[in-house]
Parts: sequence; C-alpha cells; structure tokens
Amino acid sequence: MDSPISPTLVHAHPAPLTVLPAEIISEILSYLPPVSLVKLARTCKLLHTHALTDSLWFRFVRENVPYQPDLKHHPAESWRQLYISLHPYWFMTMNKLWFSDKAHSGTTMTGNLMVIRYDARRQCIEGLRLVARHGIHSFESWDWKPEVIIHTFNPHVELYAVDPIVKIDPGLYAQHNSVKEEVLMNTGYSRGVKSMLALCRGLPPDRQSNAMVVWPPWIIPAKERVRNESRHLFRGEGHRPSTLSDASDSAFRIRKWVELGGIGAPVGVHIGEDVMTFSTVPDEYYTASREKPWQGIWVGDYSGHGCEFLLLIQRAVDHESGPPKASVESPHRHHYDIEDSRYSLDLPVEEGEDGTYAGRLEAIKLTGDPNVPRGEFTWVAEDIGPAGLLRVAEERIFRGARVVRSLGHSAARDFRNGAFSSS
Repeated sequence: MDSPISPTLVHAHPAPLTVLPAEIISEILSYLPPVSLVKLARTCKLLHTHALTDSLWFRFVRENVPYQPDLKHHPAESWRQLYISLHPYWFMTMNKLWFSDKAHSGTTMTGNLMVIRYDARRQCIEGLRLVARHGIHSFESWDWKPEVIIHTFNPHVELYAVDPIVKIDPGLYAQHNSVKEEVLMNTGYSRGVKSMLALCRGLPPDRQSNAMVVWPPWIIPAKERVRNESRHLFRGEGHRPSTLSDASDSAFRIRKWVELGGIGAPVGVHIGEDVMTFSTVPDEYYTASREKPWQGIWVGDYSGHGCEFLLLIQRAVDHESGPPKASVESPHRHHYDIEDSRYSLDLPVEEGEDGTYAGRLEAIKLTGDPNVPRGEFTWVAEDIGPAGLLRVAEERIFRGARVVRSLGHSAARDFRNGAFSSS
C-alpha cells in the first residue's frame, strides 16, 4: 500500500549568473543595452544592485555624446538619472546631423540642416539650425577662358541659437510614457509658435518601392527610411511606433503651428499647421578619409538663392546611383560635345597610389532652392580618375587642379524641366 505523498520543501538553486564574482557580473552587464539592463534589474536584489552601477550608465551617455570630452552628469545626481531623464531621445545627439524635407518656415523645396547636441549646462537636448552667409565675394576673369567670370566666396557658417528647432527637457518622455504620443516642446513660445515631437516607425525594406514618397530620398544613403506622404498630416497610428523597439533611430517628425490667444482671439486655434520630417546621414558618407578626401558637408553659393549645404559622396565608378532614372537616357548623359583642343585626355597624370583619384563624386543638396530642391543632385563627376580626366589646370587661379568631366543639374522654378548638362 502506497503511503500518501507528503509535501516537501523544495530548495531553489541560485541562478548561475548570481554566483559569479562581482567583477565578472559587472563585465557581463556592460554588454547589455539600457532596456535589457532595466529588465534584468527587476529579477532579484543582487542583479538590481549591479544594474545601478553608475559606470554602466556613464557608458550609455558617452556612446551618444562622443564629442564632448569633459562630460559631467551634474546637475543630475547620477549618470543613470541623466540617461533616464532624456530617454529615448539620445539617438538624436548620437547622429547629431539632421536634415528635413521642409524649411522651418514650411517651405517645401528648401529644407533645413540641423545640429542636435546635448547641452550639459541646461541638461537638455537641443537642435539648432546650421546657417551660412556668403561672406566676402570676389569676381575675376578666368585666364583659360576669358569670357567666363570666376566667382569665389568665403562662407560664414554658424548655429542659429535664437530659435531652437528641437528642445528636449529632462523628463519630457516620462510625462507621457508612450511612444505613440507627440510631446510638446518648449520652443517658439515667444511668437506663439508651438511644436510637438513625434517618433517615427521605420519602413521595412521589403515594403519599400520606388513609387513611394520616402524620407530621406532614395539618392541619399540611409540606414532606414520612413514614409513621407500623408493626407492627414501623419496623425494615423500607422506612422508611429507601437513600442520603443519599433521606433526609428534615424528619423523623427516635428509638428508646428501658430496658436492664437489673448484678447479677441479664441485660445487653442491652430494656424498654419505643418509637419517636418527629419533624417540623418550615416557619418561614413560625409567623413573625409585618405581614400575619400573630398567627402563631407560643403557650402555652395547659389547667387540669389544664397548659400546651400551639399553632401559630397565619393563612390565607386560602377555604383548604381547617379542622375535619376528618368535622366539616364538624356542626351546630356555621357555626351560632352567637347571640341576645344585645349581639352586633352593624353596628359601624363596617373592615379594616386592611395586611390584618391578614383571613383565618382556626387553632390547632393541637403538644403535647396525653388529651382533645384533639397534631396536632388546638383552635380555629378562620373569618374575623377584617369578615364574622366580632361586636363590639369595651368592657369594661375586653378594651377595644378585636375579638371574632370561632370554633369550639372539645372531646372526652371518649381523644379520644372530639370536636366543634366555637361560642364
């Protein structure tokens, strides 16, 4: 006869992680991202204590603000408190350089270029427009072709600190605690202009097509793209992430409007509401190197349109980008009609051993004008190596410079009749 089973006390075995030496646990935890570290801290007291180690949280801040050497967490009490207070917006400072589909005034064709940084003094994340002025001009005749006037300028570039586009104060996300909600930023109140920040849902590659309107445009390299067309100004939930893991770290949106108030005006009336979409460029596409010395963010003087910012990318000659597909069969492409005998392909100029005289150069507008807008090519040098070389300049102003074949992009106002022509 079997005896009844009596209850016994089962002794749980400790988790293998918790019996490791403290320094090994700390080393393991240093490989976790912030969200995983928070989840681990909820499992037991021991791991909770380890997860509060401030050196772990310093690393998270430093990864997102690598360009400030003397970083301090004050006035926050700890690195952990600082990181949490501005979570989940640290991706903005990590990427730092952002460009938009519209200008701050709402103009579609010009766009904005913005630098986002962490302001340690005020413990906030702030985004300021990058602006450029012509500076000193000079005009002189070109010795090689006297009928051409060479226009030089010395641009003055600065951050416009008077009116931030982005200002994220500590605890902004905690007030809502939802990635779906837009959050009101403390910008533009002096003029009645208000703005709200919204996270974006990235567009998976398998759902992308050339027919879609996306940001950034297809010709600009991007880690991730988002949809950039909405009849309802991106109010639908399909444009917003449902969880933090769905949120893009390469794009965000800002909704702006003027709110009327005061005597004779009803409070809460929105005037001129619009949405700007911002994206970033991976820094390997604008960071110069020995192999790609001309890459970078450049300033171009577009006469009456003012200064515009260009992204110069140095690529392999056979890269699939280039002038848009509609222009590939243009008679201007690969047709230069050079009859002047001063152009010569027989000059003894060899390709540099470091590869600097190789590949193609693409100049893409990050900010634009009413003729050729942002997100479009402004010129392309298809091959800066020996195959594209025309001559080496001997005239004083450009002595020693390599002159290569190129295509310039021009259009009538409102980007009509755009065409690439040899230059």
